[in-house]
Amino acid sequence: MKKVSFFLSFALMLLLAVCGVKADIWYSQNFDNLSNGDVAGQDGWEKTTDLTADIGSLTVQGAVFNGNSGKALKAEAMQEVRRSFDPIHTGTQFLIISFRKEDAGPDNTLHIYMGKDVHEWPAGPVLRIGKDSGGDPDKVGAHDGADRKQIATFVPGQWYQVRIVVHYDQLNYDVYFDGALVAQGFKFRTNTHDGLGWLMIGFDAGVGVLGYYDDIVMGDGDGSDYNPSAVSPEKKLAVTWGKLKL
Repeated sequence: MKKVSFFLSFALMLLLAVCGVKADIWYSQNFDNLSNGDVAGQDGWEKTTDLTADIGSLTVQGAVFNGNSGKALKAEAMQEVRRSFDPIHTGTQFLIISFRKEDAGPDNTLHIYMGKDVHEWPAGPVLRIGKDSGGDPDKVGAHDGADRKQIATFVPGQWYQVRIVVHYDQLNYDVYFDGALVAQGFKFRTNTHDGLGWLMIGFDAGVGVLGYYDDIVMGDGDGSDYNPSAVSPEKKLAVTWGKLKL
């Protein structure tokens, strides 16, 4: 009986490893099961009208996406949305998100902001993709305190994956760009955001189509053993489990 239990446990562990299931993922969204149109009002996403009164919502669509099939969020000028989380997460947390920046205008930018409970621009970790990165339209920039530092180069119209590892006990964060470490120990833009309570994406300016976001995964730890290749032929992120207690 002990041998049977051992082999069952081993088989389950092997299955989890092959499928890329992380026991500490507490939020994931690939937008495939959301309705086309405004993402605001779906799955807890909301427009950031408390920051910009006339802001619009990013839209769920199926014409452009990451992977072989599915949907993604389309960001156009003056569209920004936020997803809040309860409870607020502390310790070490990670965010994995894919983006595709378009080349519709030289001043266009895609934002990735992470904050605690107060909804404000400063936030904690901040990434700016495009012109707002620090001057160059083909760069990814990250805040190191008040300073914007360019950390990676992208080609418009191509998909990239960013993994942000946030150390809330140290008030700093690391950034991986397509698996390569490009920023380490960057300081928060504002130290009061010492917990993960919301994620904000989009841009409060620009012209035309700014780009796309897809395949968001968030969880405890650094996310280093999360397997983004755990995909089925029909769907991109087939596994969207929350915490798995073994």
